[in-house]
Amino acid sequence: MSPQLVRLLTILLLVLIHLFLFRVIRAIWVGIKPTRETRFRRNRFIRNDRPASVLIVRTPETLSGQRHDLGIEITVGRAATCDVTIDDSYASQIHARIFRREGDHVLEDLGSTNGTYLNREKVSSATTLRTGDHLQIGSTVFEVMS
Repeated sequence: MSPQLVRLLTILLLVLIHLFLFRVIRAIWVGIKPTRETRFRRNRFIRNDRPASVLIVRTPETLSGQRHDLGIEITVGRAATCDVTIDDSYASQIHARIFRREGDHVLEDLGSTNGTYLNREKVSSATTLRTGDHLQIGSTVFEVMS
């Protein structure tokens, strides 16, 4: 084998090892995050000066009307450890998070494969949510309500 091919294969092997370690660390991080019940208890007793906002599922029809309270921070995705778990093959395990910053709810995509959309525009950075906004993760659409 030529030295260039050996060097290329070595670099590819190192990249694969780093990707594997990243996935292991991410899986461990997801496993040690507080459970949904712990987060609910923590967020429930926070005093809000304005009405609590909620996410309401609009599509798919089978889940339409489901309400999810927005606390200090929630995660949305397919993983059982997410605060809002959706059964959507186009959603990542931990797809997005919504958190409070300076009294507003802010949406952030967590590096999902298929992206997070707010009012049909792809979210590329942390974006403030407003009442009436439509949040799309995969084929699941939520509406932000007060």
